[in-house]
Amino acid sequence: MSITPRGERSIIALVGRRNAGKSSLINALVGQEIAIVSATPGTTTDPVDKHYELLPLGPVTFYDTAGVDDDGELGQKRVASTRKILYRADLVLFVNDGPAFDRHELELLTRIREMEIPTLMVFNKRDLQEPDPANLNYCIDNKIEYALVSAKTSDGILEAKRKADQTSPKISE
Repeated sequence: MSITPRGERSIIALVGRRNAGKSSLINALVGQEIAIVSATPGTTTDPVDKHYELLPLGPVTFYDTAGVDDDGELGQKRVASTRKILYRADLVLFVNDGPAFDRHELELLTRIREMEIPTLMVFNKRDLQEPDPANLNYCIDNKIEYALVSAKTSDGILEAKRKADQTSPKISE
């Protein structure tokens, strides 16, 4: 049980398409298996909160969310739940596994910018492929910090933590 008050705990929302590696990224960031990982798209159905002491940030609550490209009637309810988490978020880790942003991702990125939530783009699965150059250009054009990682091999994870710390608003602010 966590005893750190909400006011002293940063809320980090992990968002992205289904199977981009959001749950795997949480596990890599904390160095343990705290989120369920599966190759089956849609494994994370509802936002799941995980309290953790993430150095150098300090106490955080991760919200692992459903994929923004979930489909069908139930899928749209899952996407709506994912979008609600943004109202709590101090920082968004937007996870993409390489392919060009699809319309769901672009719509969500627009919403995040409108809400002015600090964002770190995390290009995951770099052990399998590099991010689409258009995605990198999008980040540069929109002044979004990004990190290249492989949650599977932990390549780039320390750099992602450092960039998350730099991007995250400080509690005392």
